[in-house]
Amino acid sequence: MSSRRSGRAPNKAAPAPPKPAAVAQTKKSRAKQPPRKRQKISEETPLNTAPSSVLSVFVFGSGENGELGLGPRHTASTRPRLNPFLDAKDPNALHVVRLACGGMHTVALTADNRLVTWGVNDNDALGRRTDWDDGLRDVDDESGSDDAELNPHESTPKEVSSETIPDGTRFVDVAAGDSCSFALTDMGFVYGWGTFRDPEGNERFGYSPSGVLIKRQPVPILVPGLSRITQIVCGANHALALDAAGTIWAWGSGRQNQFGRHLFGRHQESLKPRPVPVCRGGARLIGSGEYHCFAVGRRKDDVWGWGLNSFGQAGDPDTAGGDSALLPYPVKIKALSGRGVTVLAGGAHHSAAVAADGQVYAWGRMDGGQLGVKFTEEQLGDEEAVRRDERDKPRICLQPTPVPQLGEAVHVACGTDHTIFVAKDGGAWATGFGSEGQLGLGSDDDVDAVQRIQGKAVKDWKLTWAGAGGQFSSLAAAVV
Repeated sequence: MSSRRSGRAPNKAAPAPPKPAAVAQTKKSRAKQPPRKRQKISEETPLNTAPSSVLSVFVFGSGENGELGLGPRHTASTRPRLNPFLDAKDPNALHVVRLACGGMHTVALTADNRLVTWGVNDNDALGRRTDWDDGLRDVDDESGSDDAELNPHESTPKEVSSETIPDGTRFVDVAAGDSCSFALTDMGFVYGWGTFRDPEGNERFGYSPSGVLIKRQPVPILVPGLSRITQIVCGANHALALDAAGTIWAWGSGRQNQFGRHLFGRHQESLKPRPVPVCRGGARLIGSGEYHCFAVGRRKDDVWGWGLNSFGQAGDPDTAGGDSALLPYPVKIKALSGRGVTVLAGGAHHSAAVAADGQVYAWGRMDGGQLGVKFTEEQLGDEEAVRRDERDKPRICLQPTPVPQLGEAVHVACGTDHTIFVAKDGGAWATGFGSEGQLGLGSDDDVDAVQRIQGKAVKDWKLTWAGAGGQFSSLAAAVV
């Protein structure tokens, strides 16, 4: 994700969940029924609750395409910098309650129910017009100077177009992929915009109500076929949604088996959400990497992975090691099952999870420090734990492995080749590729084992959340 990616619709009434069909009853049958003791829940009762804690947002890494949201004159930062547009203590700033980092853009939800975006909009990922004719800076300019001029409409957090969103719609969460963005409502519906790209680079988002293929969707529209959704996540070019019944729905590009099954015959259609055959009894949590996916079951707390597994990132050690290893179906990740996993995250070739006891685990590609684990000689010599490349260099961590330096963790985020951890004490840690300052450690060096992120901007804050894109990262702290 290191390269830059190259009519008003009529307002309409908000869709409502289908009403149950009326059942004809005779007076005799009605008389035999006992009186209802439970109060009937209104169909208008919200399914999801909007977050209330306002966040201050800190950004770092590459902002040469507006990814940091610091405005048109700030193109990079190697340490966390408070985004002045997202300062919870400033009454004139946007008061953000939820964020999601995509490959080169970010989507956020504010306390007053606005969706805001910033970053690259080449494929309509920002959900709004960003045209600007006033001398765009050469994207090959590597000066990183604050005198450089970016598109102010991309590099500044601004509100997503609401022209197609019915009045009264209340949002509760957001998700971002490479060039796609989504927002979840309190009633369990999903709005989306941008596009998905398949391995050949073809752009396809979905279909219009009349069945016409939409290549790029410039403003939010309702994603058909989804209702009573409680969680949404994105990979690079696919999306997952979890509904109240525990069913997982997937759509977008599924060529790496992100749908948990082979696409063939009449099942090749991938732009319409379809159930993923995983978690008998339903799922309680979903997660995603760029081309792989995760779920945690409700009944036995089993953790499952599927999709691209070339570096074991989907959690199956047996098929790890091939450049195009695809899991044909979801596989149980035994080392994580039963641990009460609360967070699941994935990058391009590595993954991480936080368990109920605060222990954080990492696995997958390790040759760039992506996992942050300082492996012992015993671990490196264990063929069931570590797989080496043709030069006999440790390359793949086959099993979820504790990251001991952090203590208890509350959150983890995986960028393409780096990882950001947030500890229970409010500190943040980073590891992996740092060529664009995305580790927030004050340099562009790569890091093999986790290091604590420090700096004046975050010194007095208790951090609670992290996000990671291709070459940038974000941290957030709630105002107490």
